[in-house]
Amino acid sequence: MYWIFIFIFILVIFHNHGIPIFLYHQVHPGSKVNPELLEQHLLWLSKKGYHSMTLSEYMEEGAPKKTVLLTLDDGYYDNYKYVFPLLKKYKMKATIFLNTLYISEERNKEEEIQENGIANQKAILQYMKTGCGESAQYMTWKEIREMYQSGLIDFQAHSHKHMAVFADNKLQGFFEGTEEDCTDTYLYQGKVKEGYPKFRKRGEYTLPGFQIQKEFFPIFEEYYHRVLKKLRNEKKRREEGQRFIEKHSEYFHKVTEQEFETRITEDYLENKRQIEAHLGNEVNCFCWPWGHRSWEAIKILETFGVKTFVTTKKGTNDQLPNLKMIKRIELRNYSLKKFKWNVWIASNLILGKIYSLVS
Repeated sequence: MYWIFIFIFILVIFHNHGIPIFLYHQVHPGSKVNPELLEQHLLWLSKKGYHSMTLSEYMEEGAPKKTVLLTLDDGYYDNYKYVFPLLKKYKMKATIFLNTLYISEERNKEEEIQENGIANQKAILQYMKTGCGESAQYMTWKEIREMYQSGLIDFQAHSHKHMAVFADNKLQGFFEGTEEDCTDTYLYQGKVKEGYPKFRKRGEYTLPGFQIQKEFFPIFEEYYHRVLKKLRNEKKRREEGQRFIEKHSEYFHKVTEQEFETRITEDYLENKRQIEAHLGNEVNCFCWPWGHRSWEAIKILETFGVKTFVTTKKGTNDQLPNLKMIKRIELRNYSLKKFKWNVWIASNLILGKIYSLVS
């Protein structure tokens, strides 16, 4: 019986002391969160009297009760085409974290919007062939400036390339040759083929990782078709594949801490430089690609003025932010009912922290 009173006490005392921050990526008619659903979210927030602010405002001022922050990652064109008009309609603010490699100055033509996996694969293939990753699937700087000048949207850093590294040299499996993933294309320096070895991947900012020479992959592919594919036992196949990898260690380079720092520094400073050059704002927030965090990277990025680190860790935030760990709730397939429940839970500081622990 006492537990019921304690629970009610928590609901009442900590209600609206939590600050929910929601994460979106693409918003278009073919995405899981389409413009109609997003409008339902914004309309409900507006009717219920929720306040919105950018992440920069939250950093500087903290947030009053009944505040919700909206964020979008990467910088896809549909953010301008569909999200921006809705934010203006409901006078809601948002923060968009940009991957600057894919952004061009102006839009020459409007292409049919593609799913982000397809769009990013095409962009990275183009980048590897030409050195230019600009994609019509992303917003242009002209569009971004218009959004920034509205006063409703802030733009912050999300890395220049949004790429991965090989986490280690432990064989995880084998490619079938039909996979289309931009990080694989980048790491294997071209489309993967049947028999290529799979390794664990993490974000470039997460750990030093390994570099593998391009010449190794066709060597391993030949061995796979000649020997490994004939083995019926998958465990045995991996064990033999790992032995082959260890015998060819000359193709593997364990990245040093200094090389790791250089890689992060070059990528981040280019990301920051482009945003500040085109908008004239201060870039001091960093959103981890894939949410892959690293304390070593935090130390490095702080030397370049980064104050706030944004994660994909679910839960709520205090009215005065924990700048090292901004938590967000990702919306990929949410009904309005689910959205309401998440706002209600994360608006309660204690329930939101419990949610963070169990999620």
